[in-house]
Amino acid sequence: MPHKKGLRIGLTILSVIGAVMSMPLVMFSPMMFDAPGSDENPFTQFLFFSVLAFPALCLMGGILPWIFKRHPKSIWLYGLSGLAIALLVVAIALLSVQCGGDFAC
Repeated sequence: MPHKKGLRIGLTILSVIGAVMSMPLVMFSPMMFDAPGSDENPFTQFLFFSVLAFPALCLMGGILPWIFKRHPKSIWLYGLSGLAIALLVVAIALLSVQCGGDFAC
């Protein structure tokens, strides 16, 4: 099954690139709490922890399928990167809808 190996390599590269490209976002994520009252906002906290989890989930989604590659369903571990994207999108959408995009509402 050579097509599966190519798929694994491609998804691993995408996962690692996603983790590396999210580092500036992680570095500046504490700035979300600069607005007065934003530290008590649960939507801001959810966004903060989603941003922090993004590179970890992307790296796990890129490394774990190779560790468990003998298991027939290990290709589904690439879904961890998709989970990271979904968490970030849901957190941004919740903050936009509930607070109008403000970190302190």
